[in-house]
Amino acid sequence: MPRSSKNKNSTPTWNPRRPARVAVELCSGMGAIGLGLKSLGFQVAHAYDSWDCAVDIYNHNAAQSTAEICDLLSRAGRQHVLSQCRKLGGIDLLVAGPPCKGFSQIRNGRHNNALARKQNKVLAAMPGYVAALKPQMFLIENVPDLIRHRDGKTLQDLLKSLATPGPRKLRYRVEYKIYDAALSGTPQARRRIFILGVRDGKEVNLLPDPGPDLAPLFSALRHGKKVPAEFSEYRTSLKDPEDLRLTTARQALADIPRLSAGVPEVGRSYAANPVGAFQRLMREGAPAQLSDTRTPSVRQETIDRLALIKPGGCARDIPKEKLNGLSRRFDSAYRRLHPDAPSTALSTKYDCVYHYSCARSLSVREYARLQGIPDFFTFPETLACRRHAYEMIGNSVPPLMIRKVLGGALRKLKS
Repeated sequence: MPRSSKNKNSTPTWNPRRPARVAVELCSGMGAIGLGLKSLGFQVAHAYDSWDCAVDIYNHNAAQSTAEICDLLSRAGRQHVLSQCRKLGGIDLLVAGPPCKGFSQIRNGRHNNALARKQNKVLAAMPGYVAALKPQMFLIENVPDLIRHRDGKTLQDLLKSLATPGPRKLRYRVEYKIYDAALSGTPQARRRIFILGVRDGKEVNLLPDPGPDLAPLFSALRHGKKVPAEFSEYRTSLKDPEDLRLTTARQALADIPRLSAGVPEVGRSYAANPVGAFQRLMREGAPAQLSDTRTPSVRQETIDRLALIKPGGCARDIPKEKLNGLSRRFDSAYRRLHPDAPSTALSTKYDCVYHYSCARSLSVREYARLQGIPDFFTFPETLACRRHAYEMIGNSVPPLMIRKVLGGALRKLKS
């Protein structure tokens, strides 16, 4: 379906000047959801997460220390959240990004261990927090595989509990949809499920249209195949750097210094003036010196293998006689970015993607760019090691995705 060019060039500001609505975050991570909330005019009154490094990074980048370490499953943690939030006098929005590894299709041997099972309980605890805090709206994010967990029973039980979370006739209109971050302007194809609840909501759908599945388009671009005719308009959007609806890896990274592997961290000037809507947005409010540009070192055998893989390819492109013991069972091994397409979904590992023109994986800053994290958001090594920085970014929700999903729902709610 053709899309209107209206708002094609609109670039959201990270700090709008308008009356603030009150939001509370559960499982807040490093603060990526908070960035999206603040850009929509929300004041995040409290944020809670169990990982101390994520809380430190959140508070480092916030105007004031908003985030706290909290075990949402413990009795003490629950009482602490309720005690603080009840003093707010009302919550406009409760947002949560519970751990998703127990539901994810990425089967790394840890999706059903004791930790994953405990993390799954965090999602199950959300209706209880909704019942206790009684927000006007709530938004919960997770992986799309939640739909298939326990043959769909997990999601259906959750939706039922969220609709009637507690006593006193508390009712929510609940709906869910699956979105691709790429269709929010994030330079990454990353699918997520969003569950929206509106207190005493009418029987209307507020979540915006997710848009088409662009996987065939991205696959065609990465592998040098003909783009299907039905995606021609979206291909045009990708080619236009001023069109913030879709962003390529090159449009995301081209103004960051192109460094070789193993370069240490120092403040660096940008490689060029900003070109396009995405680069301007990422550099809004950023200092002149770019941080977090240190690049990972790389082994010679990795360099040799990357030389055999074109941008957009992976280990399957390496000729069998040159594998030298490398397994090609997984498409994700040695996956390279394609400059003219969004990245594949980032994981928590720094080497899940490699640069399209440099024989190395990405710096923390490049990783953050692909998640739509602006350049003023930094990761000091005194607060979080580089491995943890990649993990935080890989676990986060793209702020532009929050803007699209929640922003679209708010506009419908007003109309």
